[in-house]
Parts: sequence; structure tokens; C-alpha cells
Amino acid sequence: MAQFDKSQLHSTQFTPLKNKRNRQLLAREDTLNLSPIFNETSIFKSFNDTSLRQVLDESSILLTPGAFGENLSEAFFEIIQTSRPSNVLDILARLSQVCCESLEIVEPCNRYNAQNYWLAEEANTWKLLHCLYADSLTEHPESLDNLITETTLSQQNLIDALFRSDSELRLLQILVDWLEATAAYQEEATKTSAPIIGNDVHWSNTLHQLLIGSSLFNKEKNKAMVTCMDPDAPRRQKKIVHSDDQKDDNDLCKRIFTEVRCGKFTEAVSLCISTGQAWRGAVLQGWRLLHYYPKEDAYSPLDISGNPSRDLWKWCALQLANNTTENIYYRATVGVLSGHLPSALSVCQGSWEDILWAHLKVQIEVRVDKFLREHHATVDANTTPTDVLALLQSELQVEELSLVQVFSAVKALMDNKKESLYQSCQRHLMLGHVRAIMQDSLEWIENCDERFVRFLAHLILILRVMGKDPQHDIGDKILEKYVTQLVTKLIDGSVEQPELIAYYTSNVPVTRQIILYSELMDHIHKSEYRQGVVKAGVDAGIDVAASARVAIKKAIADIQQGYGNLDLTFTQTSAVEKDKTLIQKVISSLEWLSLISNQHEEALWLSNAMIRTFIFIGNTNAALACVTNVDDMFPEIMSNISSNSAELREHLCLKAYLEALEGFATWYRHFISGQPKDVEPLQSDASFSDKVHHEQRCAQVEQQKARWLNAVQHQARHTKNLLYNVLLFPGGWLQDDRDSSTSQKFSEDEKQERSKQLETLRRLCIPEVVILILKILQSSDNIDDHKEAVKLSNLIAGENRCLYKVFTKNKLMEVLERIKESSLTLLEKGKDMFGYEIIE
Repeated sequence: MAQFDKSQLHSTQFTPLKNKRNRQLLAREDTLNLSPIFNETSIFKSFNDTSLRQVLDESSILLTPGAFGENLSEAFFEIIQTSRPSNVLDILARLSQVCCESLEIVEPCNRYNAQNYWLAEEANTWKLLHCLYADSLTEHPESLDNLITETTLSQQNLIDALFRSDSELRLLQILVDWLEATAAYQEEATKTSAPIIGNDVHWSNTLHQLLIGSSLFNKEKNKAMVTCMDPDAPRRQKKIVHSDDQKDDNDLCKRIFTEVRCGKFTEAVSLCISTGQAWRGAVLQGWRLLHYYPKEDAYSPLDISGNPSRDLWKWCALQLANNTTENIYYRATVGVLSGHLPSALSVCQGSWEDILWAHLKVQIEVRVDKFLREHHATVDANTTPTDVLALLQSELQVEELSLVQVFSAVKALMDNKKESLYQSCQRHLMLGHVRAIMQDSLEWIENCDERFVRFLAHLILILRVMGKDPQHDIGDKILEKYVTQLVTKLIDGSVEQPELIAYYTSNVPVTRQIILYSELMDHIHKSEYRQGVVKAGVDAGIDVAASARVAIKKAIADIQQGYGNLDLTFTQTSAVEKDKTLIQKVISSLEWLSLISNQHEEALWLSNAMIRTFIFIGNTNAALACVTNVDDMFPEIMSNISSNSAELREHLCLKAYLEALEGFATWYRHFISGQPKDVEPLQSDASFSDKVHHEQRCAQVEQQKARWLNAVQHQARHTKNLLYNVLLFPGGWLQDDRDSSTSQKFSEDEKQERSKQLETLRRLCIPEVVILILKILQSSDNIDDHKEAVKLSNLIAGENRCLYKVFTKNKLMEVLERIKESSLTLLEKGKDMFGYEIIE
């Protein structure tokens, strides 16, 4: 074989061979290496029946929205978890497969209507990303010079070399393959195309009419019907064929176009032959490139494929595409094969995918024809006369457009119909504009539905595995939106698959992980699910302890804001039950820390904060229940915390106060409601037996009063001891001379807030405790009790404890007024004002 002579390409007649067309890309971090594969073993071969199809027929059947597609979150998570991160292609294929399987749940006639089409578009997008990324992993020659080593080549070999070296042309072809594969899947999935019945004789009805000749029943029709059966007869004779044959021709042409639109060119040709119209099949094959197969020996006949007169065929096909009397679908089929865009667009009917397909097919033809014209001498045995080439170029003038210009042209033909969000995403992927996807996503996630947020979240994860996430912060926002969406969908305080939420949470920055996982914890109220949430978080690498602390703090804040003013959405629940529900939720939130090791100090800190909150809002019962729950949840907390811990000291102070209040409530109930009632006096005319019974009844009541008084006095002594425990607490009640806390897990602001709350509680509670003691002491006429009441002033005024400093002026006046009452009582009893004997 002769050596390839590069000098032939630098004559004055031909454009040099180095006519590389490099697609303009953004910076490396902003694009995918998008360059598709041009061969018949397309990436779609691996999809087979799992590829998405474009709408090709006029069906518009409405469907009541079903429950399909509801479990895609779980399915996607399973795919992400079970696939190796390095095998991106496998992940993409499985994602698209899941979408297709979910779509196939729907009845075939309803799979591609308005309600269900979103799922088709999502499967479509995953397949698009699959083929684009697959090509980016394939090495391609950078120069055409390295591929052409012979002086002349067949058209097919020359164009094959062009596709291997021209990334822009290869991209156009892979997009065409993708669009055709999606259309083929839909045509198969919907099964809406009418079957074409094979017939070896074309126009059989017309033939029948011609054979029966003129008859009484056929006289009128014979005048307008063709008299010959050749394909050109209707045009030549300006007559018609039988109406049934005309309808069959319309159905056949539409089906041929559908097959070509679905990338099934061979099937389209076979269909023509099977219906007795082999001439149509021959016309369709005129676009094929000429190719010579190698001879086994020098004397064997030359074996060729393709059309030696391809340019002449194109000129003829152009006349056919412009002939408005021809079937519109046949014109579109021939037009798209020959590079005539207007005829192809005539049947696209506003479909974004169809219009894009037509433009891309024509743009490929434009580039192929231009390349062949530029390298006319390089083509072996090129039989096209120069006058035919000139004629064709004058009549078939199509502007070569970039992919960006193609999308602009498609938009102009959409009749002001906006792209769907999936189509916008597909467009950006085709152009390699990953950064544009990220920017648009900020707006999308604010207005789109939940399923598109799920799609974007997984797209971000895939792009990150590819190393193509130029704006990481936006990707984090999308993942956060998805996690929040998953959490808000939880109902009844339970979660069946915490691993799913934990996984996506682990893909955002650590500070946001803590907040997001705390939101999950705040939604989980049932104890049986909490251990699973903790384990899932730990396995995902999330700081579960920090999330638990945030969740508990939020629960405390909810009590401060919502207690006593609950939302009315809690239907069929009384106000008391509403309070109980909210309080129980807050108290039970401490359980999170009991499920995590080494959290005793933090648990005490937060339980103390919770108790303080309950005291501030006046719900001491809830505060006492919180103390009890802490003891139950952390049975070994006393032994696991240092004795000089500020949290432990505060816990004991609060516990002493609450026990004192409970003791006073018990004493008060006995004192008010437990005293036996006196027996009603006898009437003056009572009988002897009534008098005896009355005396016995009085004796019983006196015994009951004695027992009651004894019980009340016993309870009073016990309650006073509990109340004095608060006043006499070692080191001062809620006084913290050490650091505000031994835990290092809380901020300085939180520590300062705690100190302020402790001081406030001292000012609120200590005067209250003093008044409760005085109430107990002044509940009887016992001199010792009133004497003790007067002495209580010494305790308040003592400089060793400085209790008087926590009294406001009003509280101090109230205490002094009560002490004055006891002094007056002592004076009435013959004692001095302090309860001592008066010495004269």
C-alpha cells in the first residue's frame, strides 16, 4: 500500500488535513471530559431495555398519580452503599435501572404522561451522565495525522478517523445515540405504535382495483386511480392510489420515521422490504459512506458497502425533502438522513428531545460532508463529479453550529415552553458546565419538589466521586436540604432506616453534621428507635454526642417557648395532655446521652439546665420527674463523677429543693384536708341512745384528731428538715465557688448563662423556702414553733451565709411581717417577743 503523502493535502485546491475542531471547555475543575463514542457498540448497548424513551406518538392519557417512585431514596442509598466508589459507571447504571424499574410499575399506556414523566427524565439524566463519563475514561488520539497513514482511504475509514480524533463531533454522536436509545426504550415501554402488517406486494388494494378493471361499482374510482404500479406512478400520472393503500403508506412512513428516531435504521429498512416497498429501503440507505473491504486475494471480486454516489443521492434526497406533496414523515426521514433540517423539524411537534435530535443529526452530517469535501482527493475512488458537488453545495447550505448555538436554536423552536429542571440539568451536562448546575441548584432547591432534591443530592455525590464538584459549599447545601427533607418526612417519632440519614449527613461539613443529626434526634421520640440512631451515627463517623447535646438544648428551648401555649395542631388532646406530651418529650431527650459512653458530666449539666427551666416556668412536678429520670437513666452517675464536680453539686442542690417542695405539698395536703371533722351537736330532745352514740362518736373523732395531729407534726418536722437542708446546704445552696463546670463541652456563653440562672434561682427560691418554713411554724399555737420562727431571723441575717443578700425589699418585708406575727403571738402567750420567760 502506498505511503500517505501529506503534501497532497497542502495543494491550493484542498483544505489542509489538520482541521481540528476542539470544543471550547471551561477550566478543568468546571467541566466533565465530555466526549462520546461513535460506533455501533454504543454505551447504550449495555442498557438494552433499561434505557429511557422519548415521546414519539400523540398519546396523552391522564393517570391518577400512584405511589410509584416513592422508595427511590431507599433504593438509591442501597446502591450507593453497596457499590465501590471507584466504579462510577456501575453506580450510574444501577441508578438508571432503578428508575426504569419504578417506571415500569405503571401501566404501559400511562408511563410517559405528565404525571409520570419526571421519573423518565431522571433515568434519562443518569444514562446521559453514564455515557459522558464513560467516554472521558477512554483514551482518544489527539491528532488525525496519527490515524491516517495511507495516501487514500475509503470514506468510512476516513470518517472513522475523524470521529476518533474530533472530540466535538464525537460528543454530537454520543448525544444522538443517547437520544435514540431513550426513544427506543419509550417506544418499547409504551407499546403504543400500531403494528405494520407485512405484505410482499405494495399497494395491494390498488393492484386489486386495476386487476378487476372497470365495473359498475368501480367506474368513478378508476378515473382518478393510477394505472401503473411503479413507485413514481402517482407523481408522474398525477393520480392517486387506493385510500386503504394511502392509509397504509402513512402508517408505514410514520413507523419508518419512528424506527430511525429510535436508532433502529436496519429495522426501518427491513420494514420497507417486508411491506413490499423495497425501493423505500433503498432510498433510506443512500446516506451510507462508501467502504471497501480488504480482498482475500488479488483475483477475488471487490466487496464494498455504502453508496458510491452518496452526494448525488443527497441532491435527490433534498428534492424529496422539499416536496410538500410527499408524506411528511417520509420527508422527515429522508431529510434528517441527508442533512435537511426543516423537513425533519416538521414532525418534532415541540418536543425538546426530538428537536435536539434533529439538530444534532444534521450537524453531524454537515461536519462529515464538509470534511469529505475538504479531503476529496484523499478518498479512494471518489466517484462524485465536481459539478454534482457544486450543485449540492449551492442547494444544501446548512450553517455549522456549536453545541451552545444548537441549544439556542432548540429554545427558539419550543414556542416559549420552558425546559424542565431535568432538561436544564441535561443541557448543562452536555455542555460540560458543571458550575452552572451548581449555581442553578441554589434556586432549584428552593422551588422544586422533593424528588428533584433527591436527584440533585445524588448527582452531587456522583460528581464528587468523579472529582468534579467545583463549588463544594453549594453541594453541601443541597445535601443538607435532602437530609432535612428526609427528617421532616418522619412520623410518629420513629425511623426505620437511620443508616440512610446518617450516611447523607456524614457527607456535609462536621459542624453541619452535628446540627442535622440533632434534628433527626429531635424527631425520634420512641425509645426503641434511639439506639439504632446512635449506632448509625457512630458508624457514619458523626459526633453523635455533640448532636445529642444540641438536640437536648433544643428540647429545653422548646419548653421555654411552647409550654402552656401549644399549637392547636395536636387534635383531640386536652390541654393537660398537651403539656404532658411536651414535657415527656423534653425529659426523655436525656436518654440520648445515656446511650453514649462517657457522657455523665454532660448529662448532669443538661439535666440541671432542664430542671432550672421547669422551675422557672413553675412546673416543679416536671422538674422532680426529670430528677427521677436522671437517676433511672444514669444509675451509676454518682460513682462516675468527681465529688467536687460543679454539675454534681448543682444536681444535689436542685434535688434538695425539689424534695423540700414535695414535702411541703404533702404536709399541706394533710394539714388542710386530713383533719377529721367535729361531730355535729345533739339536738335538745335527743334520746338516751343517741346521747351514748354521740359520746362514742366524739371519742372516736378525738382519737382521729390526735392521730392526725401526730401525723401532721411528724410531717411538719420532716418537711422543716428538708427545707432547712436548702438553707443550710454545705457551701451555700447553688453557690459555686469553683469553675462554672468541669465539663469542657459547653461554651463560655453557656457557662455565663448558667451562672446567671443560679443567681436568679437563689433570689427566687431561698425567700420562698423561708416563707414555707414560717407557714409550717405558724400553722399551730405551739410556743416553740413561734419561738423558732423568730429565731429564723438570725439565720437570715447571719454573715456566715449572707442569706439576706438574696432577698428583695418586698420579700424581706413579707418575712419580717410574718416574724412580727409570731412575736405578737408569743407576747399574747405571756412570753417576751423572742419567746423567753419575762423576768420581773
